[in-house]
Amino acid sequence: MRFYLVDKIKELVPGESAIGIKCWSLDNQIFQDHFPGFPTTPGVLLTESMAQLAGILVEHSYYNEFGQDYKVYPVLSIIRKAKFRKFVEPGDQCIIHAKLISVDRGYGVAEIKTYVDEELMCEATLNFLIGMEKDMKKNPYIGKMDQYYRSILPKEFIK
Repeated sequence: MRFYLVDKIKELVPGESAIGIKCWSLDNQIFQDHFPGFPTTPGVLLTESMAQLAGILVEHSYYNEFGQDYKVYPVLSIIRKAKFRKFVEPGDQCIIHAKLISVDRGYGVAEIKTYVDEELMCEATLNFLIGMEKDMKKNPYIGKMDQYYRSILPKEFIK
């Protein structure tokens, strides 16, 4: 993971749901080019922020269901039913709600909705493949994930 697009996880209930926050600041470089005179958050980054929160929910739900014998990494594999209803602008605070649909040894599915001031901005159903630690060691960003998790997860989930 190169871009960290969840600022804080306010609630995480493995096997059920998660709520996260992402604030889109005007000084974010994306607004220089997307779009001049009409800055708006790209849909791909909104999707990635939803996927990051849902991935953490899927990961912790996996551990809850199957144990923590080894580390797993949910990898986004399918984006279904994505809808972008309104523009997310600089200064907006997105509240992201993820609801687990299913988790198995090989995959997970979640429904995610993003709100600004209680107004639905976008939503999607996301599928994840469950990658095993032994298969992920060559990824240069894996080491940074633990530091990222420590900064955004509720205290009871930090090791």
